[in-house]
Amino acid sequence: MANEALVKNGTPIVWANSGDYSSTGSGYTRTHQMNPGGLGSDQAWQGVKADLGATRARVYAVYACVSFDSSPTAGGIVEVWWSESADATAGVGNTGGASGTDLGYTPDYEEWKEQLRRIGALAVTADNGVAERQFIGFLYPQQRYGMPIIINIANTDFTTDGIERYIAIVPLINEVQ
Repeated sequence: MANEALVKNGTPIVWANSGDYSSTGSGYTRTHQMNPGGLGSDQAWQGVKADLGATRARVYAVYACVSFDSSPTAGGIVEVWWSESADATAGVGNTGGASGTDLGYTPDYEEWKEQLRRIGALAVTADNGVAERQFIGFLYPQQRYGMPIIINIANTDFTTDGIERYIAIVPLINEVQ
């Protein structure tokens, strides 16, 4: 009898704002807080620390959605990074100087991001008011805990409402049948 190695999606971990996020456009249910509302160009934001589990997927597919106050520069980007930790406490053991809380990422990100794990970047269009939704890349976490950090390099500010804004990591689980 032949065996097949299949991949199934686990339960997504989703960072979004509890005050105004709606899963209508994405289908993802918010699990963790992240509210970079009004995040300016050349600024960074971090979500709260999440527990991926003692037993976790080896790889996660990462998706992001943002929207802007005015038309961004076509080809501008929003970078997505990962800070990881072996400790559940918000401010303990985080790479890249992350706090583990829903706050602006205040270290000089050009210097400190090199201590983070780069996931990828969302390339934006020059369309105002459009939810920019993309697959960003794959995350291979080495630690149980972590949080996303986003850097806005799109030459315009995020909208203040976060109806569609999120970062989602979807566990890709290998299954042999």
